[in-house]
Amino acid sequence: MKMESNIKKVISNTFTVVARRNLIFFITSLITFSLLYLFFYGVFTVPILEIGFFKDVKPDAFDYFYIFSSSILSALIVTLTKYSIQKKALTRGLAFFGVSTGLFGAICPVCLGVNFLVFGNFITVPLVSLIPYLFWIQIAGLILLTLGLVVTVKYSYENICLACTTEPAKERKVETSIFGGTLTPIQNFVFFGFLILAILALGYQILPFVFAATGITGATVATDEHKNNLDLEKIISQVLPEEGFTIDVTWKDSISKMVKAGVLDIDKLNNIMTKRYGQPLTEEQKKLLTSEYSNEKLTINSKNAVFMMYILWTLAKHNDNPILHDSPFAQYFQNYDIGVGRAGYGDVKLIELTPEQQEIAKYVALNSYRPCCGNPTGHPDCSHGFAALGLIELMASQGYNKKQIFDAFVKFNSYWFPATYIQDALYFKLVENKDWNDVDRELIAGKQYSSISGSYAVKQYLQNLGL
Repeated sequence: MKMESNIKKVISNTFTVVARRNLIFFITSLITFSLLYLFFYGVFTVPILEIGFFKDVKPDAFDYFYIFSSSILSALIVTLTKYSIQKKALTRGLAFFGVSTGLFGAICPVCLGVNFLVFGNFITVPLVSLIPYLFWIQIAGLILLTLGLVVTVKYSYENICLACTTEPAKERKVETSIFGGTLTPIQNFVFFGFLILAILALGYQILPFVFAATGITGATVATDEHKNNLDLEKIISQVLPEEGFTIDVTWKDSISKMVKAGVLDIDKLNNIMTKRYGQPLTEEQKKLLTSEYSNEKLTINSKNAVFMMYILWTLAKHNDNPILHDSPFAQYFQNYDIGVGRAGYGDVKLIELTPEQQEIAKYVALNSYRPCCGNPTGHPDCSHGFAALGLIELMASQGYNKKQIFDAFVKFNSYWFPATYIQDALYFKLVENKDWNDVDRELIAGKQYSSISGSYAVKQYLQNLGL
């Protein structure tokens, strides 16, 4: 009975502090946290500036539950902590614990596989490897927020008992901190457990950069003579020729199959290209999209790089192929929707591959990377990963060998990630005095030069040379 009475008093105290003494502050905090969570989840972007997160998969019911619950918990923690600090009833450690759990809840959604939209340009956040664990990250966030609220509520009541009528509230300093003895062993264990998991997750993302910064295997010191002989304009023109690249692969009936299956909607694509990129479909592109069969060769340049990304992205996303279904991310993309057709994942037979062609496609896919993450193309988790997979499967189905596909992969990636491959070209010219066209394409497409850690290593090497 005594415990029930204490619980009622704690609840009454919390209600008094929040609803009667700090209602405006609580409502303001709730709105602020709600907007913050919605922003991180890509529900909206900052108007005019176009700053925000663009999620390839729309928030589901649980995401909104998480947003709503975390916003309330965070607002309660901040309100109680603010009031307690005003009354000088809490130590800095406890205040820090309450506020930090609220901030954790706000920052936690960054662990999504997202693209950060800044002034119309996308920057991929390198945390996509955490996508399979997102549900548990959200659960951990709610648990930590709840623990923070329980501790904050407890000390708010014990130190400023507004509900007590027997004696007035009085200032009292509590000898406690995050790591103090006021937490039970179980609470300490839970807190440290979450802290360790957070450090491990962060370390998993940072370590590739640390190792990359130590240098590149086989690198030699560039001489001043090599640096003086650099022709930057020539190198850029080799990596990104003004006319672009045209490969002998043709679309055949792959596009018409996508349109008929409803996975590619011309109007939706045009709407995204116009509003998001300011690149409405050209007449040639519309003609391609409405053709039953096309012998047009694939071309990529600075003007159509986004268009090619979306078509190949859609192709790989919906093509029924073992590479996609065997990916560790497969179960998390079942309702994958990129806004140019309908939701779906590996649900239409768009490209037929023989067993030999399948082996070639699989080999290239598992040995090619993109500088937006550390995953191979065979484990697609973003727009460029799917687009590259679509290119690989389309080429393999038309009989192209590994060398030819790796070459095309690097050419297309160069227009999707120009800075990375210009840096790679500079690196090989400085280190091995090789022209870009003479560098082995399978080597370039691999983890050492095309992954996020490889790209970072090359960048650091060039910066150390003063370039």
